[in-house]
Amino acid sequence: MKRSIKTFLFFGLTSIILFSCNSNNSSSHITAVKNGAMRIVSLAPSISKELTYLGVADNIVGVTSYCDLAMTNKDLIVGTAIDINVEKILLLKPDLVIATGLTKATNIESLEQNGVKVYQVGKMSTYNEICNEFLAIGKMVKKEQESIAIISKTNRKIDSLRNSIPEGDSLQVFFQIGAKPLFGVIPHTFMDDLITYAKCKNLAYDMQHGTVSRETVINRNPDVIYVATMGIVGDEEKNIWESYTELNAVKNKKVMIINSNMACTPSVTAFLESLTQMIEEIHN
Repeated sequence: MKRSIKTFLFFGLTSIILFSCNSNNSSSHITAVKNGAMRIVSLAPSISKELTYLGVADNIVGVTSYCDLAMTNKDLIVGTAIDINVEKILLLKPDLVIATGLTKATNIESLEQNGVKVYQVGKMSTYNEICNEFLAIGKMVKKEQESIAIISKTNRKIDSLRNSIPEGDSLQVFFQIGAKPLFGVIPHTFMDDLITYAKCKNLAYDMQHGTVSRETVINRNPDVIYVATMGIVGDEEKNIWESYTELNAVKNKKVMIINSNMACTPSVTAFLESLTQMIEEIHN
């Protein structure tokens, strides 16, 4: 399977906190799942969130160390999005393991050779591809109608948000998702969709790689700058940009922080939340 751009996956798979997940203690959780229900192992926080939206959080018997469920139940941890404990997963006797392109191919092969059904989510470079994967997961966990309903409701909200945007010139946005080196959102990514769905132009519209110099950004003079949270680094970057008082974004007071756990997550709900914030802040 082809991997999505690593930088986006890093943010999207290492720190996703959109909603809090309810979980029981280890013994009661495992016991509940044993009673004939599908047993699922999720190898990405974003996948765990999708499963939660679909109402099957109680079916999850294994997660990565970065998943919300792991914060309240350490016994569920089977590894990270990259390195997993195959033996521990096999002991859980899952009916389904859902992985990403970050999971090592050798680990996937080991699971499959031991009779475990593994689904690797496909490339999610656009919002539509995110929806397609959400629908695919919904079908596998017998929640197809729920996934269709969530997508339909989200699309209606997105249409309403876009219709609320006033007519006018398209603003130029620089969306920063890395600091050392400086890294921005590029075309053919779901985060570029966030910019274009907000009826703006991506400063990096003509770039094939996300690495960009600060001088290039300054010369292109964006109207809006978004900095994804990177711990204290995000605040530091915001302060650096605001020191360039000649920038339109600074003059417009449009140098803003956005939560990377939300904006960099390939999730239907996270996309809507990110777009809502961006449209409200950019156009108001």
